[in-house]
Amino acid sequence: MLTNQLAQTYAQAVYEIAAEKGLLDEVQEQLETVVETVAAHAELSTLLYHPLIPSQAKKETVTKIFTGELADFVSNFLLLLIDKRRESILPAIVSEYVRMANQVRNIQIAEVTTAQPITEEQRQALTAKLSQVTGSRIVLKTNIDEQILGGVVVKIGERLIDGSLIRQLQSLKASLLSSKQTAV
Repeated sequence: MLTNQLAQTYAQAVYEIAAEKGLLDEVQEQLETVVETVAAHAELSTLLYHPLIPSQAKKETVTKIFTGELADFVSNFLLLLIDKRRESILPAIVSEYVRMANQVRNIQIAEVTTAQPITEEQRQALTAKLSQVTGSRIVLKTNIDEQILGGVVVKIGERLIDGSLIRQLQSLKASLLSSKQTAV
């Protein structure tokens, strides 16, 4: 709970500065680059998130790696997180920042799960249909799960649209079992 509140507070601060400077997209890209870079390199992740490594070593490393790639206030923000020993919540901060920025830009993330990869044509058609239904710009994040057998499962925020074959089979089974019991 405390982590979420801290992430929201820090994300709100960065968001306000980025919005004021008209840099919502650029700051999002920079923050996502930092998180992806740290996640992709186990040694860097260990160095940054380990509580016993001195802050100065972390700050020097972050400065060397990201010099010239980040806006000054984003770089200063990262150094502030290290000073406050809050670097471990950086991924949560970035997620919250993206949520805030997407809300203003009227963008919603749709997590789409299919049994097989979808074609570009299917992707465009699904994006267009979901945009029409939600009234928002849609960004698809696709997953493959062969266990759904076929169809599609779409999650947008708290809404879930389950058009999977496995759910339909389970529903049919429950219906048959229900009718079997009433017929006896």
